[in-house]
Amino acid sequence: MKAAIFTRAAALLIGGVLLSGCNAPHSEEVEGHPEAAETAPLPPVHTVALTASKEAVKLEGIATVLNPDILLQLDADIRAATIAANFSHGQLERFKASTMLSKQTIETAIRQAGIDASQLKLLSTRLRQSWGDQAPFLNVDDRQALMAEIANGSRGILRIDFPDTTADGPRNLRVVPLRGGQETKVDTFWPAPSGNLAMPGVSYFGLIDAGPGLRTGDRARVIADSTAKPTGVVIPSAALVVYAGKSWCYVETAPGKYERKVVPLDAPVDDGYLVTRDFSPGTRVVVKGASILLAREAMPGSYDDDEDDGGSPDSAPSPVTRSSTSPIAQNHAAASGDPD
Repeated sequence: MKAAIFTRAAALLIGGVLLSGCNAPHSEEVEGHPEAAETAPLPPVHTVALTASKEAVKLEGIATVLNPDILLQLDADIRAATIAANFSHGQLERFKASTMLSKQTIETAIRQAGIDASQLKLLSTRLRQSWGDQAPFLNVDDRQALMAEIANGSRGILRIDFPDTTADGPRNLRVVPLRGGQETKVDTFWPAPSGNLAMPGVSYFGLIDAGPGLRTGDRARVIADSTAKPTGVVIPSAALVVYAGKSWCYVETAPGKYERKVVPLDAPVDDGYLVTRDFSPGTRVVVKGASILLAREAMPGSYDDDEDDGGSPDSAPSPVTRSSTSPIAQNHAAASGDPD
């Protein structure tokens, strides 16, 4: 009995020693390195110099595939009026050459020829006013070929609306169906004689090869290049950060010092966004590490409290710097409540 009690007590003592031995090194490791997470290295900050833009400004708009029935009906009316006008004119010439007809008959033929000619002129004017002075189907021969393609559905006619009122002669027009699909080039386009009340700006008509998503009534997104000479610089997409609902980039104002500036996104280009003011060629912007600078600014006590001073949350804070011994951005303006 005594041997059993002694054996049980020894087992409990050995187990306690083993458990305390396992926990001791772990606790010592945590307590001995509390700053491990804080001293983890952060990516460095890299900048690039902005250069004058040579890229064309991208224009975006909306295209609608129009119902061709009105155009086809107008074309049919012009054909009928042309036949009537030619017949009346020919009949009048025959009557004039005859010496056996009364003066009243000739006058009646003159009146009818004038009516038919006026009707043809009216329809031709309506075609020009509805579709523009540069429409490719104003010429009779060209119109017959185009109307045949539009009637059988192989060609579609577009109305293209750009919200940018400064758009002047866009080029390289492409459309992408809103329902998805391949990009289709608009091979022929010309200025529309009237604008779109739903989208003030500039409007065009265009012809395309019909296809899926580009049938009557379908809508598409239009992409074009502006003919205006580009000015300004391109802010790389890698330099952008989003804060308070706006897009920003960090500008290097001095070695190791950075200032946050708003970047307008009105003119997208292939590598970023074209800006025409507030940035000049040669300015260096941060393309790697901008999120580090933004996170440093957002830390409590990194700059003066804007709410106490009535400042807005999206106003640019004080410039930040990068320490020579740490890649973390440090703010030059200390908070008023920090201890000395």
